[in-house]
Amino acid sequence: MANKKKEILLRAYLGFLFICLLGMAIIGRAFYIQTTQGEYYRSLADSLTIYPKKILAERGNIYSEDGRLLATTLPTFDIRIDFKTIDNAPKLFNETVDSVSMLLSLMFNDKSKQQYKTELLRERKKKSRYYLLKRNVSYNQLNEMKRWPLFRAGQYVSGMIAVQNDKRMMPFGLLAQRTIGFTNKSGSKVGLEGKFDEQLKGVQGQVMVQKISGGAIIPIDSKEQITPQPGKDIYTTLNVELQDVAQAALYRALEHHRAEHGCVVLMEVKTGKIKAIANLGMNPDSSYSEKFNYAAGEATEPGSTFKLATVAALMEDGRINNNTAVEVGDGVAKFYSLTIKDHDRPETPSLTVKRAIEVSSNVAVAKLAYDNYSSSPAKFYRHLEDFGFTQKINIELPGAATPVLAQPKKWSGVSTAFIAHGYELQVTPLHTLMFYNAIANNGVMVQPRMVEKVKEYNNTVDSFSTVVLNEKLLSEATIRQLREMLVGVVENGTARNLKTDYLQVAGKTGTAVIAQGKDGYKNAGKKIYQASFCGYFPADAPQYSMIVVINSPSTNGYYGNVVAGTIFKEVADKVYSLNLNMHPSVNVQLAAENKLPVIQKGNTSDIKNIYAFLGTKMNEIHSEWATVTANGNRLLLAENEMNSDVMPDVTGMSLKDAIYLLESMGVKVFVSGKGNIKTQSINAGEKISRGMQVTLELN
Repeated sequence: MANKKKEILLRAYLGFLFICLLGMAIIGRAFYIQTTQGEYYRSLADSLTIYPKKILAERGNIYSEDGRLLATTLPTFDIRIDFKTIDNAPKLFNETVDSVSMLLSLMFNDKSKQQYKTELLRERKKKSRYYLLKRNVSYNQLNEMKRWPLFRAGQYVSGMIAVQNDKRMMPFGLLAQRTIGFTNKSGSKVGLEGKFDEQLKGVQGQVMVQKISGGAIIPIDSKEQITPQPGKDIYTTLNVELQDVAQAALYRALEHHRAEHGCVVLMEVKTGKIKAIANLGMNPDSSYSEKFNYAAGEATEPGSTFKLATVAALMEDGRINNNTAVEVGDGVAKFYSLTIKDHDRPETPSLTVKRAIEVSSNVAVAKLAYDNYSSSPAKFYRHLEDFGFTQKINIELPGAATPVLAQPKKWSGVSTAFIAHGYELQVTPLHTLMFYNAIANNGVMVQPRMVEKVKEYNNTVDSFSTVVLNEKLLSEATIRQLREMLVGVVENGTARNLKTDYLQVAGKTGTAVIAQGKDGYKNAGKKIYQASFCGYFPADAPQYSMIVVINSPSTNGYYGNVVAGTIFKEVADKVYSLNLNMHPSVNVQLAAENKLPVIQKGNTSDIKNIYAFLGTKMNEIHSEWATVTANGNRLLLAENEMNSDVMPDVTGMSLKDAIYLLESMGVKVFVSGKGNIKTQSINAGEKISRGMQVTLELN
């Protein structure tokens, strides 16, 4: 028994000794690793938890022609707190937690002071390393927070970490959205944002970050940190006011006609600068948005606007002139087994070329092309090639479409007749506009462009000038005759609804039947139309050219003069109103001699500014509203005081001034007619109250 006991004790001692030796070996090994291999393993651990992270540079801005922001990057910040850092100053935290909680509640107004305090104390107790306090904090809010108690002590005392998130913003909302550009669902950038991505995105920086418990990542100080270089700024040729008018006019027309999509492009004749470009397409919910750049990216059959190219080719070859007679009969012509018809029966069996364009005769243009080019189609093709209808336009927008026009060897016997009036080929609206612009520009064809310059830190690093594609596209005789017929279209032809007594425009209507894939020119038995108008103004000294194209209008008409022409007129009127050099001179002296004041009543400041521009100095008065009276050869201002509770006499005022005055008094205004105010439904001097209604009749 004793021997058994000794044996057990011996085994226990040996086991205890083994454990002690093993523990000593582990301690020795740990000591050895720490003293001789510690640096190696620490660096290995750091390599797994500390690594460089790219910092995106601040993206450059996109501006309009006058320096207004079209696209910019606004930084927002996520505010996080490393509560372990606060261990360095626990007293400071305890002393300031009440103040910080109150300031957070006042700034964000989403939680009470007590809720914020409870939250901060809870996370402090948990020693959270990367706690999210607030998302989407603005730059100004961040700067204010950095001045608060606790946070003003800096990151390494307060634990406050601001993580920047950049958000791309368009101050003018959806205005020219597709042209300016954005990142689509596939992650690709479209528009100018895509074309100038390299210049806009800048150079990335680098910061060292550490992965901590819970998977959170925090930035750390390091010599390897690289500051990002911000992107360059792009200055476009777009005019915000004209862009707004073009887009609004297009939107109204698309809604009125329930059209599938459409576009408007306004361009300076001499420079090729695009001042406005609007593209709208119908969404599944029947609303409209800029979903595709139809002006540059969609090639379709142009229809009647293409007739001008056919006539230009024939004139250059000396085959016709404006007075050449064309037999059109009853407006029907057959080419092999295919028939071409005019929309209306011709006014006479024979038309001059000029009159044929004015009334948009398909038969006349088709006959001219067939008679002169069916045996030599290559000659016709070369003209169209020279006119720019076979090559993609090099514009600063990704996705520009290439025209579709088969080589002459592939043409059928009727191709010349159908191409002549805008079928059997596909071109973009920009191609048509570029050709018409060359006619307005005395034969000089310029490339459409949208970017003026690229700037870095307010220094211009790249600039873009006018690119001349052809110094003399057409002879002077051809240009003169083409311009005569384009004026005739508006004065006596299919676009008479665009004629005004203040601005003469020139252009051509187009109403094309669009092919719908394998269904051809009828979709479920219904024709699909495309309405267009392309032209320039003022007709005698062109400054701007413009094209409007509306695809698939389904209600309220489908003809080019009605659907597209009205948009053209609205935009042209806006351009005219903004360009005083287009206006005829006003003889103020004659107005005074005839005892007829030019402006009867209105805002004093506006009246003085108008007369100052006209070179007439007015006398000083101190009333907001004034009347103008004639005294011999002088025009005098007289005070026109207004009583807030008495109906003023607004007859003779402009509608703008009258509406401003009456609505500021709380009166609801209804209007009929155009011009200045002729009568008012509530007599001057009558007592008024807020909410009353007055009807103004204009003369």
